[in-house]
Amino acid sequence: MAEVDIVKGLKAIEEIKVEMLKAQWAMQEGSLRGSEGDMLQGLADLVALSYLLTRRMGFDFSKLDRTLLQRLEEWKTEDHHKVETQWGDISLLLSYLAPED
Repeated sequence: MAEVDIVKGLKAIEEIKVEMLKAQWAMQEGSLRGSEGDMLQGLADLVALSYLLTRRMGFDFSKLDRTLLQRLEEWKTEDHHKVETQWGDISLLLSYLAPED
């Protein structure tokens, strides 16, 4: 019975990864068409599917959150794609995700 569970788990992981590619494609298509709704839906799907994939791979949602915050801090320091110095996007996202009350 354990083998069936492992196979089901692997199948679910692969299906989520395919759905992530579809969501990225939908976001790209929405961008090309100028469709705000399609772009946002694709982006929302990517976020939601990332959490679902995290769970299927055996990690807690909170571990993804912590890793995301660490990654953003690294990007801020490195000025990843210049979005920090030009627009302050990384600082804005960090303050949104982890507000300092």
